[in-house]
Amino acid sequence: MLIKSIEFYVLPGEPKVREVDGSRGGMEKVPPGWTGMFTHTHGLRGHLGNPPVHYRDDKPSPTFRLVLRMVTDGDLSAYTDFASGFHADDLAWKAREFMATIAPMLVGTDAFDREHVWQKLWYAQRFFYIGRGLVDTIDSMLWDLASRHSRLPIYKLLGAYRDSIPAYGLIGGTNIDEYVADAVRVKELGFVGAKDHSYRGVKGNIQLAKELRAAMGDDFLLMHDPVECYDYDEAVQVGRALEKCDYKWMEEPLQDYDLLGLKRLSDRLDLPIMALEWIGYLGGQPFNASAFLAQHACDIVRQRGVGITGQMKLAHLAESFGALVHGGNHHVILAIRNDPVFEAHMGLKPRPPEEELDCRGTLVVENGAMSIAYTARRPAEPDWDEYARTAIELVR
Repeated sequence: MLIKSIEFYVLPGEPKVREVDGSRGGMEKVPPGWTGMFTHTHGLRGHLGNPPVHYRDDKPSPTFRLVLRMVTDGDLSAYTDFASGFHADDLAWKAREFMATIAPMLVGTDAFDREHVWQKLWYAQRFFYIGRGLVDTIDSMLWDLASRHSRLPIYKLLGAYRDSIPAYGLIGGTNIDEYVADAVRVKELGFVGAKDHSYRGVKGNIQLAKELRAAMGDDFLLMHDPVECYDYDEAVQVGRALEKCDYKWMEEPLQDYDLLGLKRLSDRLDLPIMALEWIGYLGGQPFNASAFLAQHACDIVRQRGVGITGQMKLAHLAESFGALVHGGNHHVILAIRNDPVFEAHMGLKPRPPEEELDCRGTLVVENGAMSIAYTARRPAEPDWDEYARTAIELVR
């Protein structure tokens, strides 16, 4: 199925009131502060103490969305919502930039040659400075096209390993009692475990771990994610305490660049260490994980492979080292063996009615597990003629 041409449609969106606030919090030193390291206030105290800065328009402003379509010589197109904003002209120029730089790499290519396209765009990151987001978008579009063409969800096309996986929830709070109450809530919802993002320093997080384990019992999974707020000695202290509390893992205890520190920590602790979320986000995955795995600098690789194609590469790389990988696209998770549990950051997502399902599949999180519900029905193609009639601008 050849990609014949590429088109962008600048379409009117729903009016929206523009606003921004600082409610996510700021940055302050990790308690007790002697390391000089900074962490996110929201995960430390839940608020800044003062009302956050808040800007809001008095009335709604027009919005616009930019739809990317790859026209093929078949009866299906690859398409996605590419961007959105308050200025149609800016979106049109974003489309023109794509047409001038990326489109020539795609036109004339077989849309099913996803590995070929992924490799080409992987190298284009370096020479065109396009960033990982564009590789991810195009790769996902081509996998979606394959799903609709075959009338199967992506995880089946990847070679499904399973149809469901146990799921855990995320917990938070402004104090330990709130964390414990949130963990109880998560357990009552049917989740098999919970993960905290607590940045209270060594003393506070050790106390949190003890109280969570005491409250939740022995069979409930517990994971700790301090998001790079320890130095090596602190991570050892906390890790030893987590081992006594039978935690499943500690995630991102040190900064990702600290390969030697992570190696020393992994060698020192029996507790599995997860790393490479931030470096992976910057675009190095799947390939930069190999050095950390070869040096035994982590036991679990946070899934940050670029695109579905890149995530499969990273999962298989980790498997070859006998290591786990965690997170990422839900289709990839069901297609691999070495991810033990699903992070349900979205909470519960009940199965929708049968008439709302199609071959793409819908993420379902219920009864303590994640699955993908689907039918063989192919979703209707967008009405491209109607898109052309209503478009403020068509870039081709």
